[in-house]
Amino acid sequence: MNSRRLFIEEAKQLQLNFFDFSLVEDEACNPYVEGRLHLPDEEGNFIDFYNIKIEVIDGYPNNLPLVYETAQRIPINIDWHVFPDGHCCIITPPEESLICKNGITLEKFITKYILPYFHNQLFRELNGYFLHERSHGNEGIKEFFFSKFGTLDSQKISMLLLFIAKKKEPKRTASCFCGSGKKYRKCHRTLFKELSILEPRQLLLYSALMYTP
Repeated sequence: MNSRRLFIEEAKQLQLNFFDFSLVEDEACNPYVEGRLHLPDEEGNFIDFYNIKIEVIDGYPNNLPLVYETAQRIPINIDWHVFPDGHCCIITPPEESLICKNGITLEKFITKYILPYFHNQLFRELNGYFLHERSHGNEGIKEFFFSKFGTLDSQKISMLLLFIAKKKEPKRTASCFCGSGKKYRKCHRTLFKELSILEPRQLLLYSALMYTP
């Protein structure tokens, strides 16, 4: 099933009580859903809403759809995590690659990623800053790997990504490739398996980025 048809079929089956939307199938453009995304609080009560548009792109479900805030409530500004063309910066590129490697559903994308993104936008509107913010661009990618590896040592992360790019997993009882002295199975085994999903060229690119001051 191609990207457009899959998106349309998922949209037709979508039932979310916090998202009032309509599906638009236009031969002149990619299909999309647009409507009102209500933001629930911890008790499930709606506290605000955003008007949004979710447009499928080629490669879905292995590439995320584009998301737009359509009422011009959020400034089109990188500092607000909105690209110049108006689509929202939901997550960093390496996160997208990991999330979409085996495909993602429209429902999961909305509930797990779009909803928190707009909750964070509302928090900034009310308080002047993001509650959970990752920098934009390369700095955001670095912050993602800092979090993954649990260290701020960029050069060490760069070397570890180079090792993972070789796709040669250590034996379970071998010493971990990070140099900690711990057994691999009790150290970076889970992270190795997770990041091994990325293509070697991606890992090499991110390794070079982490090495750059």
